[in-house]
Amino acid sequence: MENLIKEGKNGFAFDQLSSHRFEANAAKLQIRVLANNIQAGFRLLCLPKSLKKKVWRMDTVRFRLIKIAGRQVHSGRYLIFRLCSHCLYQKAFWQTLTNIKRLPTPA
Repeated sequence: MENLIKEGKNGFAFDQLSSHRFEANAAKLQIRVLANNIQAGFRLLCLPKSLKKKVWRMDTVRFRLIKIAGRQVHSGRYLIFRLCSHCLYQKAFWQTLTNIKRLPTPA
């Protein structure tokens, strides 16, 4: 439980409510809790099995899978996304992207 509290404070800034009004602080906290729940769903549904075993905090997932160097290349009608060749988590990135594509779409 302490690790979840620490992740909420460090990853989603649960402790930084700067307004003097209760309603504003409540709305900010609800948005941050929603972001935490979306991240938990992302971790559960989209991360590859090899990464689910590791206990990564949200900032680690951001730095290793989301904030990576890449380039978009337009070729005719296609848009190609290329990662740098020495990206350490390239395989995990592509597995995560494949898992996202496999998610069912709402009707």
